[in-house]
Amino acid sequence: MIKKEVFIGFIIGILSTVIGVIITTIIFSFFQKLSFTSTFDIIKEQNRLWALLALGAIPSQIAFFVLLNKKKDYRARGIVLSTFLVAFIVYYLYFS
Repeated sequence: MIKKEVFIGFIIGILSTVIGVIITTIIFSFFQKLSFTSTFDIIKEQNRLWALLALGAIPSQIAFFVLLNKKKDYRARGIVLSTFLVAFIVYYLYFS
């Protein structure tokens, strides 16, 4: 039961990070007046995927605090695990 709750929290964390990356790219494309794909390509060419991923992780922290307020501690632990995974990926992208 506990492993299932942590896994659900992990999935929530990953999905909220993906949604955050998509929203951040849409916002960047709106201000640059470019399409979504061309904005993503520009970010990739400039080796700034680490920054996009770091900004995209913000919604997972919002989900973390919502789950803490609802007393879903094990799901919140899953979000922390997904945040660590995202942090390691950001670290790898930044220094490679």
